[in-house]
Amino acid sequence: MVRQPVVAGMFYESTAGRLRAEIQQLMPSAPVSTRQALGVMVPHAGYIYSGHTAAAVYARLCPADVYVLLGPNHTGHGKAVAISAAEAWQTPLGQVQVEQSMVRTILNINSEVQLDELAHLQEHSLEVQLPFLQMPGRPITIIPIVLGTQRIQTLEALGKSLAQCLQASNKKCLIIASSDMNHFESLERTRQLDESALQHVLERDPIGLLETVRKKNISMCGAGPTAVMLFAAREMGAQEAELVEYTTSADFSGDKDRVVGYAGVIVG
Repeated sequence: MVRQPVVAGMFYESTAGRLRAEIQQLMPSAPVSTRQALGVMVPHAGYIYSGHTAAAVYARLCPADVYVLLGPNHTGHGKAVAISAAEAWQTPLGQVQVEQSMVRTILNINSEVQLDELAHLQEHSLEVQLPFLQMPGRPITIIPIVLGTQRIQTLEALGKSLAQCLQASNKKCLIIASSDMNHFESLERTRQLDESALQHVLERDPIGLLETVRKKNISMCGAGPTAVMLFAAREMGAQEAELVEYTTSADFSGDKDRVVGYAGVIVG
């Protein structure tokens, strides 16, 4: 089974040549020093809006062999913690294989994680990350997981399961949490809410992030995936977090009334 792209031609260019050119234009022009990381948080809107922030993060990373992709379940379909049942994912830049042996390990150590392709069929939050990962042209594998739960115990257990699996591997691994920030409020309000959420991300505090998002009703769609990444990174010994870039849709559309925030963070 190969998972086919669903937002090619909408969120990003649909042909290989135009997609490569689009990503190259988004990448920083000056050389950027790369760094080893345990996890990152990157946005997942259309490239015209959030691609610059995502590219700023990806340009700073050393390449990995395996990417654990964590995203929110926008559709509400499928299981609460769903790993893609596909053998590969297709994009205009080619196929990316799913790391089957590590998927089996995660399924064996965490009974809440289930194989479920329904949750992935129309979900864009992981798909939009793949072309950035494919650009260097080296073989990679992925572990695609979408989450339809904010239950702290479930998210913490998943983070610890991922840490256990990655630490047992001899491959270079990176956890990618896919999340936009607050949605569709004024520019001023969006910045205020995003700052309060990002404070906890930068403090590597997943519980504080989840509680703040709930208490302040912040519409950060990937708070759960980001918390899982932080739980896992903490388990693997993370010592710091860096805000690479923060932008909003207003920077690109000019609309300051219905704004979405985008943040790129590296945790290591």
